[in-house]
Amino acid sequence: MPEERPVQPGAHPADPSMEDILASIRRILNEDEAAMPAASVPPPPVTEPLTLTEEMLVKEPEATPPVALPIAAAPPEPPPPAPMAEARPSPASAPDPLPAAAEPQPLSAEALVAPAVAAAASAAIGNLLRAVSQDRGAAVTRGGPSIEDVVREELRPLLKDWLDQHLPGLVERLVRAEIERLVGRALG
Repeated sequence: MPEERPVQPGAHPADPSMEDILASIRRILNEDEAAMPAASVPPPPVTEPLTLTEEMLVKEPEATPPVALPIAAAPPEPPPPAPMAEARPSPASAPDPLPAAAEPQPLSAEALVAPAVAAAASAAIGNLLRAVSQDRGAAVTRGGPSIEDVVREELRPLLKDWLDQHLPGLVERLVRAEIERLVGRALG
């Protein structure tokens, strides 16, 4: 028997609450899943186990050692915005060189990814860093900061404040929803 809920002002007493609607949808979905006959899925055919031989083995290519990227403890504070009269470097100057890669740290016995996957991820991140550094060195035709630079500097503190306020709750909500989905799948 559903519990009595106080009626909100402006709502019709016959209107169900959001919780009642969601409970009804869940109940219908559970009934539909329970009503599906088990015979609709044919049992897998019984076959003999496959015996592997030496000829079936595939030689794995030699894995390149993964490149460990340095992990910064905290991002440095951005410098204050430059005055408008300050000149920017000429477009002919080369972009800042990327920092040298740190020595690879020895992998523990419980590595989360295979060495080949780690190497591929490291290469992709390196390509991304090079692309970003080239984009940031884009030429400015009038010698001053571009609109993009000004907007970026103005939005940085606003974005930081918003993330500080909303990111923990957002992450908690998404993690809780994912855990509930996985538990529901495991139980159902």
